[in-house]
Amino acid sequence: MKRITKHSPYLVMFFIGALFSLACKDAKETKDQAEVEKVIEHKDDLKDAFDPKEYPLIFRRTTLIVRDLKKSLALYKDAMGMKIIYDKILKRPHPTKDGEQDIRLVFLKAVDEYYGVLGLMEYQYGETDKVIEPVHREGFKVQNSIMLFNTNALEEKFPIIENTPGVEIYRSPTLREYPSYDGEGFIRVMVSIFYDPDGFLVEFNEPLDPIKTQ
Repeated sequence: MKRITKHSPYLVMFFIGALFSLACKDAKETKDQAEVEKVIEHKDDLKDAFDPKEYPLIFRRTTLIVRDLKKSLALYKDAMGMKIIYDKILKRPHPTKDGEQDIRLVFLKAVDEYYGVLGLMEYQYGETDKVIEPVHREGFKVQNSIMLFNTNALEEKFPIIENTPGVEIYRSPTLREYPSYDGEGFIRVMVSIFYDPDGFLVEFNEPLDPIKTQ
């Protein structure tokens, strides 16, 4: 015969409450997982539904004309972590010789394959007698451009970038504060700036605060 004490009702209530909590937790996790699976299932459908013709203006890509694609890929792909989504050899009549000229064109993505894409084009691809123009590193001057990347791994990636052949550091990671979009505060950003192998200026930054544009 089981022994019943004066504490038994409370123990029963405790165990019932614990079981109820576990059941609720399991139900919530199951619901959350179902929502995640639903998003994953329809992600491609949503992407396919995007029609760029619906927008009057879309900024898709910046393409750099580079001296040596291998050196450029060592930076943007290997050191910074972009992914190649297009790599083709284009052919056109050679401007100064008989025959055709090979042009290698590579597109790399950071996150999306439509927005924020970087193009790299080597006009004299594979030519042993190509003319190598000198690299000009002119800093912040009129007609120069700055490409800006955000990362959440600046401390990890900056030393790799720093040791990539052809890269010249303009500014090591430095804390900067910028006025927020609403003008009511500041956005803290760790800012690093460097020249790529062709002398293009690149900012490689890590925001420390949420950036809200609206």
